[in-house]
Amino acid sequence: MTRKTRFATCLLAAGLAATATACGRTGRPLAGSDPFAPGGVVAADIRIRVRNQNFYDASLTAISDTGERRLGNVGGNSSAVFTTPWSFTSSLRIQIDLLAGPSCVTDVITVSPGETVNLDIPPDFRTATTCR
Repeated sequence: MTRKTRFATCLLAAGLAATATACGRTGRPLAGSDPFAPGGVVAADIRIRVRNQNFYDASLTAISDTGERRLGNVGGNSSAVFTTPWSFTSSLRIQIDLLAGPSCVTDVITVSPGETVNLDIPPDFRTATTCR
């Protein structure tokens, strides 16, 4: 194949792929799909970004309608990101246990698959308005 023929073949293949992609969708997302995920794949996880502004290490547990799941630890004055399976919209609370310190459970929030939750652990739990 000459360089010109190879270029024309690649250009034709790219054009067909773009046409198939453009015509393959009706403009409406499929039920249960995430239109912002690559390829419209259903996101079955949630991401929890934690910023620990407290001096103490924190142990975190996710509490949902179906049970509890340990997320992990975040060192004092550091950040971490956790991912946990989440197959449907449900209530979420996070239990925060500080090493050698107090514990707290956050207020309930509703979370759907594919969402990201940001959690800030304050330097002093007495100023925390999201814990009970």
